Amino acid sequence: MFKKILFPFISLTLFAGCAKDSPQINAVCELKPNGTYLIKWETFPPMAGVVKAYESTNPDSFNRCSPIFEQNIQAGYQNVLAKAFTRSYLKLVFNKKYATVIAPRNIPMQGIFNFRDLGGYYTNDHQQMKWGKIYRSGSLSMATHYDRDLLKGLKITSVVDLRTERERDNYPNKYQASQVYNLPLRGNRHDFFFDEILSNRMNASDILVYDQNIFSFLMENNADYFIKLFDLLLNEKNYPVVLSCFLGKDRAAIASALILLALGVNDDVILDDFLISNDLIDYRSLFWNADAYNYDIQEAITALYSAHKETLEGTLKAIELNYGSVDNYLEKELHLNHKKREKLKSILLY
Repeated sequence: MFKKILFPFISLTLFAGCAKDSPQINAVCELKPNGTYLIKWETFPPMAGVVKAYESTNPDSFNRCSPIFEQNIQAGYQNVLAKAFTRSYLKLVFNKKYATVIAPRNIPMQGIFNFRDLGGYYTNDHQQMKWGKIYRSGSLSMATHYDRDLLKGLKITSVVDLRTERERDNYPNKYQASQVYNLPLRGNRHDFFFDEILSNRMNASDILVYDQNIFSFLMENNADYFIKLFDLLLNEKNYPVVLSCFLGKDRAAIASALILLALGVNDDVILDDFLISNDLIDYRSLFWNADAYNYDIQEAITALYSAHKETLEGTLKAIELNYGSVDNYLEKELHLNHKKREKLKSILLY
């Protein structure tokens, strides 16, 4: 059966603290349909004491004078009324000592698929990526008036459009940022494979092989564009940034993965972020007459529009195999030396 996978909100698993002996804090922020945030947390080892929450529309600045709630840490959750039409961030402070910043990762749009914040993830050395700096998204050509207002509210300065010139001409962006960087990554041909599927010349298994090949091709044949991407990310004036492609699940996924790798985020976290696309893409709206086709075609189309763990996982393993380490790859192929990476971290990490 043709799958429809669309969940409006994404949970976050975060790890707090700057020292090695800091507790692990798993925090979840869900925006519920009734307009409330459900905040849940766990600490390892279990902690006693008080957690305080502070709310802000600026993820880099919180007023610590007026918490929106205080709760016993062992309670594990708290409901909070969300502000309408406002992107809010919450800072949880445990026993006045350990803190983490959380927010709903997904930002629901009317027309744009798969729009989400890349912030909140923790690096291997316990630093957290800043919220509100980099977003990843499907095509902005599907933006409604409501979506454009949301993008303006996020103060998006730069759009990095990873689509081809043909895609941009046929489906121009409907949001005009101050800066638009066209970096047409080579190697993505969804339209061709869609036709092959409808002609019964490709099935779901073929799509999985194609997906693995295309990710390897994207990584191996776009170093020039990735260099340009990191150059613009090293300029603080370009933020906030949106990385955009057709559905936000392949080209934007590769770009996002490289950024997270450069910051020192663990591979498992990168793979989990990659798979979020499967929860945020409404396949039926892309293939509205799915029921007119047989099961094999529906299955293949679903596979085409899905994120498959093996594809990105294989690409990350290939980097290690071919270059010995991620550090070697970033420096040799993308000219991202230690000095540049430290500057990137100073911009993007708390």
